[in-house]
Amino acid sequence: MNSSTTRLLIIIGLVLIFGLLVWWLVGGRGDGASDGATPDTGSGSPTECPRATPEFFTVEPVTSPTDQLTQVITVDLGNGETITVTSESGVFTAPFDTFPKEITIDLLPNTTHNLTVEGRVREVVQGDCTYGGYTLSTTMDRNGGPLQIVTSD
Repeated sequence: MNSSTTRLLIIIGLVLIFGLLVWWLVGGRGDGASDGATPDTGSGSPTECPRATPEFFTVEPVTSPTDQLTQVITVDLGNGETITVTSESGVFTAPFDTFPKEITIDLLPNTTHNLTVEGRVREVVQGDCTYGGYTLSTTMDRNGGPLQIVTSD
């Protein structure tokens, strides 16, 4: 082989190697990834996010029976935003700004109040991932007892 043919083969080889390197860096690796982060499945789906851990949600036992016309309901909620208590006497909503949250509800005399407590979990955005933004609900206290208050005169 003469020297001009050798030079030509070296130049072609370098061009091929450079071309393969550029192709690989730009996204021709075959897995659909263009930057090494998250594969693009072609479905337009967002980045795959780590699974969130469930937020805890508990309500302390209520006092029943009672002759009082108000009662404090104590709620714990991980990453809480708002708490709502619904009963026969009305709907009571408050921001979850203290931990635990204490909400005073009104009670009607001579009534059985069946409480439903809802806790709104705050929405949190981390990069392309969104967590929370949902509501938890219960009619039971942390011990499994019913959230029921019976009032008398």
